[in-house]
Amino acid sequence: MSQGPDGRKDLWSRLGHTIRSGAETIVQETKDLTKTGKFRVELMSLENERDRKYEDIGRSAHALHKKEIPFPAELSELFAAVDLVEHRIEEKRQEIESVRAAEAKDKAEAEAAESKSFCPQCGAKVTGGDVFCSKCGTRVV
Repeated sequence: MSQGPDGRKDLWSRLGHTIRSGAETIVQETKDLTKTGKFRVELMSLENERDRKYEDIGRSAHALHKKEIPFPAELSELFAAVDLVEHRIEEKRQEIESVRAAEAKDKAEAEAAESKSFCPQCGAKVTGGDVFCSKCGTRVV
């Protein structure tokens, strides 16, 4: 490497060229990635639109199946599978509702028991978790 003024200028010139070249490469690669990214987003959008159309076709065909319009065996099997899944969905909804109703009943009973618990000896209010009356010490059930 030269140490004179021309050598330094040459070094800075080469460094500047390398930086410009690298920046140009990065800009081009960014443009390429942006373009392919845009195409990928458009492709996903089209695939989603297609899938929605398939769903619409399936719903329409299933609605016709419900009206007992004959279809090829392959489609009838798919419709039967959908019917089974819908039945299982309804069962799960009923199970959820049963659990919610039981939880609400348990909560109401607990609140009622807590609010209506009084010591049989002195009449002081006791909470559901108390074993003894805090006022007179009588054992409460």
